Amino acid sequence: MNTSNKISRRTATLRLAAMAGGAASLGALPSLAFAQSSFPERPITLIAPFGGAVDFLARQIALHMAKTLNGSMIVDVKLGGSGTIGLSAVARAAPDGYTIGMGTSTALTSAPHLIKNPGYDVNKSFTYLGLIQTTRQVLVVSPALGVNTVAEFIALAKSKPGKLNFGSSGIGNSIHLAAEQFNADVGIQAVHVPYKTGPETDAAIIAGDVHYAWQSVPSSIALINAGRTKALAVTGETRDPALPNVPSIKEAGYNVLLPEQLFGMVAPANLPPDVYAKLSGAVKAMTSDPEFQAIVRKGGGSPSQVSGEDFTKIVARDSKLWGDLIKRLNITPN
Repeated sequence: MNTSNKISRRTATLRLAAMAGGAASLGALPSLAFAQSSFPERPITLIAPFGGAVDFLARQIALHMAKTLNGSMIVDVKLGGSGTIGLSAVARAAPDGYTIGMGTSTALTSAPHLIKNPGYDVNKSFTYLGLIQTTRQVLVVSPALGVNTVAEFIALAKSKPGKLNFGSSGIGNSIHLAAEQFNADVGIQAVHVPYKTGPETDAAIIAGDVHYAWQSVPSSIALINAGRTKALAVTGETRDPALPNVPSIKEAGYNVLLPEQLFGMVAPANLPPDVYAKLSGAVKAMTSDPEFQAIVRKGGGSPSQVSGEDFTKIVARDSKLWGDLIKRLNITPN
């Protein structure tokens, strides 16, 4: 483990003592209340399936949830498999509440359609605790491409079928699939060039190695504001507060369904009801906290207060969308 990972682990750990006399006051309450008060009795591990912005958000989650739980939480970053390595570790963990994880769009809605044995079933392996943040995507192009609107870009692409290429941070993730969905909806034929990370994709756009990409808003703001890449539209029906000068795809005249990227909390299936109540309550308290909401907005995301039940429904919806697209376009992991 390198020094930065050690620092991340240390900074993600928060130990708070329970209020004095709390245990004594609960002694007269029913046994269920006593069970609730005893959790957590040891540190909770929060698994982050990606590094970078996901790791940072996980550390903020650990700090804020620990306040509500009066316990401690440690972030464990498990990389690989488009997020499936981390989430499979959550799925295999004991359903006692001491291992939870961050569920993302790629790991929950697209990777399971491309990876033969991801290590979990999104419908059966998890208890969904709540959706905490969504981020939108932005169509970015190289300034050298010479287009200023979505209409100009589409016209150029259609005039050169198969000649333009687009980048993404891997095959089958939500960024790649958003581009494929957009291409199919507006009738563009282009060549996919996968990279390992979002920054590598940005570098390729700046260098002119690829012509465009759908990137997450948080990862693209700095380069857009610096004029190194050009933003043509953001997903959704309205403008994104983080990019107020960039029109939405609907505002630009195109009714293209590109789901937002999801960041939520999951735990192993079959959590005891009292443990579920504690964890879901901590998630709700965190997402209602103006301080946490400000952290999310500063990072370019939109705070969410969606319940675990509704989060489950959103995952099912997006999983079907991406699964159908993957089959229709015969997208493979290689």
